[in-house]
Amino acid sequence: LPPARPRGSLSASMRRVVLPTILFAVLAVAAVAVLAWFAHRSVRRALEGEFVRRIESVAGSAASQVGADDLRDARLLGEEGTGYLALLVQLEGLCATPATLSVSVLDSARTVVYDCRGADREGAVSPLAAIAGAEIGTALSGRAVVTPVIVRDGRARRVALAPITDRGAPPRVAGVLAFEVEPTYRAQLDGLRQQLTAITLVIALALLVLAAAAAQRGLAAARLERRLTRSENLAAMGRLTATLAHEIKNPLAIIRGSARRLAKLDPEAQRMADSVVEEVDRLTGTVTRYLQFARAEDAPGSAGGAGEGDARAALDATLALLEGECAARRVVLERAGEWPAAAPVRLDHGSLKQIALNLALNALEAMGEGGRLVVSLAEARSGYELRFEDSGPGIPPDTLRRLGDPFVTTRAQGSGLGLFLTRRLAQSGGGTLAIESEVGRGTTCRVWLPRR
Repeated sequence: LPPARPRGSLSASMRRVVLPTILFAVLAVAAVAVLAWFAHRSVRRALEGEFVRRIESVAGSAASQVGADDLRDARLLGEEGTGYLALLVQLEGLCATPATLSVSVLDSARTVVYDCRGADREGAVSPLAAIAGAEIGTALSGRAVVTPVIVRDGRARRVALAPITDRGAPPRVAGVLAFEVEPTYRAQLDGLRQQLTAITLVIALALLVLAAAAAQRGLAAARLERRLTRSENLAAMGRLTATLAHEIKNPLAIIRGSARRLAKLDPEAQRMADSVVEEVDRLTGTVTRYLQFARAEDAPGSAGGAGEGDARAALDATLALLEGECAARRVVLERAGEWPAAAPVRLDHGSLKQIALNLALNALEAMGEGGRLVVSLAEARSGYELRFEDSGPGIPPDTLRRLGDPFVTTRAQGSGLGLFLTRRLAQSGGGTLAIESEVGRGTTCRVWLPRR
């Protein structure tokens, strides 16, 4: 036989082909998401930096125009003083700029001296003292600062705090100008976030589609490899069976002729010779079916065993032959359930015996020395079910999925052709072969054949 291709179950092919593809797609999507996140963060930093520089510059410029004398006058005299009027004139234009929420002037005690939103807010400690106290302290120390985004009166804002310097001797900070501006760049960031999210989703969808196509192509290639391997095995089996069938048929003919001559000696010899002839005829039929398969004379899925037979009679005959073998192996042979008196099926007697013999011998080989073989025959689904249940070691799942293919076997000296032929014989009679097994719990083979 030529060396067979390496074969694995379809699940192994899926692990080998699908999992790397899925992993690549996930990593690619993650990479795109990370790049989108970095892009968003870079744009946010740039917009925030430009915004902070702009409002800090505007606040510093406005604070430099406010005189310390005007601040003292407004604090002492309020709206009646000329200092308050000077603050109103100097800061009214700034209050009218877009996105400006408030412009106020605080003294060193953080009391509101002037607020463009109305005089009712003046004369009390600024609400900013509670939410931006540290930043106001920085401004009172002489350095301009911009707060993070804060929420006040239900609206988000950033506050630029610039010191108002008294240029006397020595110079000192007389107060703070608070310039509250709505961070308009956040709307731009929200739009950018939505765009980047949409782009990421589109790229992720495209990658997943490509990954699915690649996985499907890989699985198709794995299935094609399995079919090619099966074809090679079938071709090799065909050549092997053709050679063996030709070599076996001639010795069988000699054995049959010799048995016929022995039958003339005495009645006991005649009974034994008839048994030999019957088994030789059955073996000849088996060889003929193998030869038909090798010559491709049957339709696909057929093994040339269609005909008329009685599954009960064939099963009785097979178990009678196996009683001595079971006793030698210390295997308990048990008939389970009530068997029907007759089980007519669309399969000839020889094929039925071949099915029962193959399954029973496989069970005996699996159990080795000692064990229990339970055989049953029952009506099921407008037909009959033959069941062989052994107490052997069971079959691993990976092997179980491929069991029944040519040259797939659990025995070191096995060929894997017995179950293959058994399945084809069952299919030729319109039936099925199912194998159930659990490691450590034994194996059950079920053959269902439709009623004739």
